[in-house]
Amino acid sequence: MKRFSLLFLSALMPLWLMAGVTTYTFTSKTWASKVGATVCDGTTDGWICDKAAYEYTAGRTDASGRLYSCGVGVKTTTTGAGATSVIEFTDVRRVTINFCQNSSKGKGTIYVQVGNNSPDSIVVNRPAASGEGVYNRDSIVFFETPQSGHIKFWVDCKENGIYINTISIRSASGGSSTFTMDTYQLVTDVNLLQDSDQVIFGVYQEGVNYIMGYFDEWESVNNIHAIKGRYSADRMQVDADDRAIYTLRIRTLNGAPAYVFQDELRYEEAYLVASGGQTKNRLALWTDVVDEKTYGNYGYWSIAIENGGEAVITNLGNSRAKIIQYNASNNPTLFACYQDRSQTPVCLYRKTEAIGDVPAIVAPMVNFGTTLELNGAKTIEVNANLLTEDITVSHSNPEIFSVSSTLLDRDGDNLTISYQIPGCVDCDPTGHYTDTLVFTSGEVRAEAVVLLHVERTRSVAEAVQSLDNATVYLNEVVVTKKYDKYIYVRDETGSMLLFDRGNGTGSWYGSGLKSGDPLTGVTGRFINYFGVPEITPTAAFRVGQNREIQPEQAPEIVDSIDVCRYLVMDSVVVNNWTELTYNGRTYAVDNKFNLPSFDTGVRTRAFVIVSWDRDVLTLYLIKQERYSTEGLDSATEQSGRRLVIRNGIVEVETENGRYTLQGEKIF
Repeated sequence: MKRFSLLFLSALMPLWLMAGVTTYTFTSKTWASKVGATVCDGTTDGWICDKAAYEYTAGRTDASGRLYSCGVGVKTTTTGAGATSVIEFTDVRRVTINFCQNSSKGKGTIYVQVGNNSPDSIVVNRPAASGEGVYNRDSIVFFETPQSGHIKFWVDCKENGIYINTISIRSASGGSSTFTMDTYQLVTDVNLLQDSDQVIFGVYQEGVNYIMGYFDEWESVNNIHAIKGRYSADRMQVDADDRAIYTLRIRTLNGAPAYVFQDELRYEEAYLVASGGQTKNRLALWTDVVDEKTYGNYGYWSIAIENGGEAVITNLGNSRAKIIQYNASNNPTLFACYQDRSQTPVCLYRKTEAIGDVPAIVAPMVNFGTTLELNGAKTIEVNANLLTEDITVSHSNPEIFSVSSTLLDRDGDNLTISYQIPGCVDCDPTGHYTDTLVFTSGEVRAEAVVLLHVERTRSVAEAVQSLDNATVYLNEVVVTKKYDKYIYVRDETGSMLLFDRGNGTGSWYGSGLKSGDPLTGVTGRFINYFGVPEITPTAAFRVGQNREIQPEQAPEIVDSIDVCRYLVMDSVVVNNWTELTYNGRTYAVDNKFNLPSFDTGVRTRAFVIVSWDRDVLTLYLIKQERYSTEGLDSATEQSGRRLVIRNGIVEVETENGRYTLQGEKIF
C-alpha cells in the first residue's frame, strides 16, 4: 500500500454557452458585462456605453428563490441610458430583457434595435401589486423576420427607476449548446454507468456547492478534501474540474458488479479505498484494491441511486465505516466514509461525450422530491440544437401535472411543470406520482421523467417506527432540552432526538433554540442510532412562541421505552458522578449538561433526559432539587412520622395524615 502527494493540477475549463442564445449580464452602470463567468472586454465582446446609467445593484433572492432588485438603474435623470453590442448578430429571432422596478413605482419604455432596422419597444407600467416591482422578470421582443446587425438598447424612464439585469439574444451566431460539448451530468440510474467513465463526486443537497477533490497529503492523509464546484441551477450538471475527476472501472466481485474509482489523471495506479479499520471514518487513495490481512476488498464499492440522484456508495471491504458522504461540520469540510448515513449524502456526475452538430433536444428529469405541499411548480431549461421547427410538448398525466406551454422555441426554452394533488394525500397511500414529458420537433424526439412524492406528517410515535434512512416529516413538536447539536423534542405521543448536522454550509438549523420552543415543518432522515430514535434535519423548520415546558413524572422503572423523555424522578440518590439509585435500581449517569457538582448520598428530586449510550440506559442529569423541611416541621410536630414511598414518590406519613417532603398535605 502506498499513499501519495499531489503531482499536478490542470486548469478548470468551464462551459457556459447555450444553443443559439448569448446572454449578457450587466455588472456596472457603464454597461460592463459578462457571459457566464467570463467578463467581456468591450472590444471583441460586450457593450459600448452610449449613455451611462446611475448605479448597479447585485440583487438577492427571497425565501422562495425569486431574484429581486438586480441590475443597472435608469431613472428619470438618466433617461435614454443604454449601449450597443460590439458583436454583430446574424438572424436575430428574439431578444429577452430581464429587468425590475421600484417596489411600487417605475414606468417607461425599453427600446431594442437590431442593425438599421426600426427599433421595437417594451412598455413598462407601474407594478400591478405594491411590492412586486422589485422582482426581476423577463420581457421578450419577437422578430417575425430574423434581423441582423449590432444590438442597441436604451431606456426612457418616466418615473422612478427601471433596472436592466440581462439581455439574451437568440440568433444564428449564438453559441453551441452545453450538451453538444463534453459535460458532467447527474447520474439518476446506476445502469447509465459504463466502464472507463469519467466521474465527479458531488453533494446531494441544494445550496452546498462543493465537489470531492484530489488526494493531497498537505490537506489530509486520511480523507479527501472538498473544493468549490459550480452546479447548474437544477443541479443536473456540474462544471468539469480536473482536480475532481476519477475514472470508474466496473468489475465483478463474488458474482456481482463492483465498482473501482481510479485517480489516473494524477497518479495512474491509485484507487479510492475505505481505510478506517474498525474505529475510524477514513477515505484515502492507495495503490491497490485488496489488502488480505486487514482491509479486505477495500478498493471495491457498490453503488445504489435513490431519490433521482442520491448515490449510496458503499465499500465492500472490512472497514466498519463504509459509506462515502460529505462532512459539512468538519473544518475544513471533507469527504470520508461513515458507518451509517449520518452525514450529507453524495451524488455522481458522469462525463457525457459530445453529441456533435446533429439535431437534438435535451431536457432534464423533473424531480420534485419528497414534499408536504399539495401543489407546486418547477422550471426546467430545455436545450435544443440545429432544429428547424419549434418543439411541441405533451405529457401523459394531466390529472396531476400541467405545463406552462405546449410549444417551445426551436433553439430551446424554459418550461414550467406544475402539480396539483386533488383532495388529501391519504387518498393515495403511497403518495408517489409520475409523468413523462415528450418533446418533438419534426423527426427529433426526447423524453423527460417527472417524479413527485407527497408525504404526510407523522406523530413521534409513528416516526420512530420508520425504517432507517427514511425521510420523515413531523407534526408539531416542542423542545424539551437542547445541548450542542442534540435537540430533544416531544409531542403527545412520545419523545425523540433531532441531531442537528446543519445545512452543509456551516449554519445550524437549531441555532438559538431553547426549552419550550414549538417546532413545525421538521423534516429529515430517520435512523435508530443504537437505540436512540433520531432525525437529522435536512431543511429549516419554523419556531413558534416559546411556552413553559414541564417534565413528565418518571415511572417506577425507567427502561428503553423511555429513551429521549424529559423526566422528573423523586427520591433519587446520586451515588457518584457515574450512577444514581432510584426505587432500589441503579442507573448510569452522564454529566452531558456540565453541572459543576452533584448532591451525592442524599435523597433529591432529579430532572433528567433518558438516553441509550453504548447499549446502556443512561440518564443525562439536568439539575437536582433538594427537599425542603421547613413546612414539614411545622405541620408534623407530633411524633410517629415516617417516610414511605408510593408510586415512586417519597411521602411523610403522620398521625394527622400524609404530606409531601415540602410539607404540603396530601389528605
